[in-house]
Amino acid sequence: MFLQQVVNGIMLGSMYSLVAIGYTLVFGLLSLLNLAHGDVFMIGAFFGLFLLMALGLPLWAAFVGSLVLAGVLGLVVELLCFRRVKPEYHFAPALSTVALGMVIVEMTRRVWGTQPLSIPKTVEAVNFSIGGLLISSIQLLIFGIAIVLMICLELLLQRTRIGSALRAVAEHVTTAKLLGVNVSRTIIFAFFVSSALAGIAGLLLALRLGVADQNVGLSYGLKALAVMVIGGLGNVRGAMVCGIIAGVAEVLAQAYTSAAIANLAVWAILIVVLIFRPQGLFGTRLQTERA
Repeated sequence: MFLQQVVNGIMLGSMYSLVAIGYTLVFGLLSLLNLAHGDVFMIGAFFGLFLLMALGLPLWAAFVGSLVLAGVLGLVVELLCFRRVKPEYHFAPALSTVALGMVIVEMTRRVWGTQPLSIPKTVEAVNFSIGGLLISSIQLLIFGIAIVLMICLELLLQRTRIGSALRAVAEHVTTAKLLGVNVSRTIIFAFFVSSALAGIAGLLLALRLGVADQNVGLSYGLKALAVMVIGGLGNVRGAMVCGIIAGVAEVLAQAYTSAAIANLAVWAILIVVLIFRPQGLFGTRLQTERA
């Protein structure tokens, strides 16, 4: 059923959105890419399942644990790869985050092994039939958490002082300093939030797939990076909406064509957008500000 596939695509796309927002926050502030972001997303799943299985904690505690660990890893990435890099060295942070991402993957293998980690049987899905649509409790949980997080982030950016500080730094660092914004703390906060969102998204994906896999950091991280470009560099709302679009497109392609074509769906959208609207569907951050 077409509507069933759309629902499945929205669930997948909401996770793309959470990861893409992380890329967008960092790029919007520094105009630099954090290529370890996908690996932070991956380890959030493993740590969350560890809390569920080894420590027997409830699901909500696993989400909090994934959020905190991923957020702390984001601070480590900022400290090691971005803080002391001069603005003219554009490639240094990207290369160093690739190296740090490899370290994170290797640490995951040392701790949890090389095989995918299955979710415990205590986390069982209950299926609901709503108007002919089959929706599981896991899907509702994924969608509910993703939407709440995106709404909270939008309110934080638009209605709070720290949100004003983030937007000021993204617009012009020197002007933000003159206005009394603590730029260093603002950047640190952005790294924590972006990585925390990725950690939660990682655990959500593990619940959706039934396993935590070390390979998802690369595959899903790259697709989320493409989503950021499709939405517009540095545009948080663009990342939110285009993540959903990409997820729906991928699931529909898999349902009506093949898995191989589905894996190319996001990249096909990216190519079309770059040809006809290279600034992204929602425009880049600078274009949005000038408007």
